Amino acid sequence: MRSVVFLQKRDFFGNRLIHLPLLYELKHAFTENELVVFSPFESSYFFKDIGLADEVNVYSYGFLRMLRWLRSLKPDLIISLRPRSSWLNLAIGLSGAKERLGFKTAISRVLFSGTVKRNTSVYRPLDFLKLLEPIGIYASPEKFFREKVKKGIIKLQQNRECFCLMPGGGTGEFKRWGIGNFLGFCQRIKENQRNATFTFILGEAEKDYIEQIQSSSVAKDSLILFNESVPSIAQVVAACKVTIANDCGPSHIAQMMKVPYVGIFSNHDGNAHERIAEWFFEHEKAVAVTSEPLKDMKSIPVEQIEKAVSQVLS
Repeated sequence: MRSVVFLQKRDFFGNRLIHLPLLYELKHAFTENELVVFSPFESSYFFKDIGLADEVNVYSYGFLRMLRWLRSLKPDLIISLRPRSSWLNLAIGLSGAKERLGFKTAISRVLFSGTVKRNTSVYRPLDFLKLLEPIGIYASPEKFFREKVKKGIIKLQQNRECFCLMPGGGTGEFKRWGIGNFLGFCQRIKENQRNATFTFILGEAEKDYIEQIQSSSVAKDSLILFNESVPSIAQVVAACKVTIANDCGPSHIAQMMKVPYVGIFSNHDGNAHERIAEWFFEHEKAVAVTSEPLKDMKSIPVEQIEKAVSQVLS
């Protein structure tokens, strides 16, 4: 038996991460099924590497080719996260799969066995998980990451108050509070909490930050994790007192784990509320901070982030 999932047509690290809870729930609900992922990007082999897909297929446009492909697979279940792709929804509708789930559109309402209304005003992983409700699966996003915590390999200092910092922002400088601000925050924390340590989660785009952190006043109390695995990031996030992050890929690990979290969002265009609605997981331990409309997010003072941290920890 096979389950097939079509992933969204966007490719960045955070986008891959937000698919993981849905794939995890499918993998555990249908243990006898082979889980097949379809994606336009070769980077989606990530889902097989992390153990949530048995097969990954990279595809391009082609209605008849896709229809023949799906019929040859004879899937029991197909889930599509691509509501705007009419040709793909038509191929899924004619695939012969018993269960065909997706977001509600003019085509899917007729050809799918179950649809839900897409809601861009809720955190996107929660919106994805809604697609499982027509087949009786009601889930929250933290399970997969909590399980991965046990497989982290980072040696953390014991009996220290650790702060996790994620200063990245893959789509541009406008999404970065700035490494200077992050280091200024750490210095202020250190002045009041001598026992504090800082773990920086960095990716390839933040390589230049390494030297700045190592030459800063908090260098001896800082751990730098560069291009680290999902399990190790989850391990660190679980162990830290709070995570402070830009709107970046790794931030979704902390958000979906529902740890104390402060998310810093750009408001350069005055539309921060829309990004926060879709990319911030609102819960009692989380606070979103943004600048004044049309202001660079680097203008957010360190004191405002300190206040937000106190709020989520109170």
